[in-house]
Amino acid sequence: LPHGFYEDELLGFFSQFGKLARVRLSRTKKTAKPKHYAFLEFQHSDVAKIAADTMDGYFIFKQKLSCRVLRKSEVHPHLFKGANRKFKKVPWKKLDAERVNKQRTPEEQARRTASLLKKDRQRQRRIEAAGIDYEYQPLQAQQPAKPKKIKFNG
Repeated sequence: LPHGFYEDELLGFFSQFGKLARVRLSRTKKTAKPKHYAFLEFQHSDVAKIAADTMDGYFIFKQKLSCRVLRKSEVHPHLFKGANRKFKKVPWKKLDAERVNKQRTPEEQARRTASLLKKDRQRQRRIEAAGIDYEYQPLQAQQPAKPKKIKFNG
């Protein structure tokens, strides 16, 4: 299918042959761009056969259409999952940025810091076990010192 020929256009164009039951345009999960093929289900099988025979080899926007009728054995049960819905793109980058940049509770921050310190100690042990003479400032030294408890005599 050519660029710009999406669900609404498919529905409008192929409805000239008869009533369409379901329309599903395949899209990529990551970018939501169409994969340039679609599946159409007509209410009557004889209309589907006529539409496939008529439109096979037809040119739309310099793209040659390839149409055929699928046998029942070729149709996967989830083929029309998500059909007849207006596509809404999921803003994955925005959701990930919000997840990474969210405010954390002191308990969550302490858990993250403890995990990072543990990994840093393991890294130091592996470097020493490999016999590599490498010194760097460990994460433990970069941590701010815990405040000392002061008791007041009152």
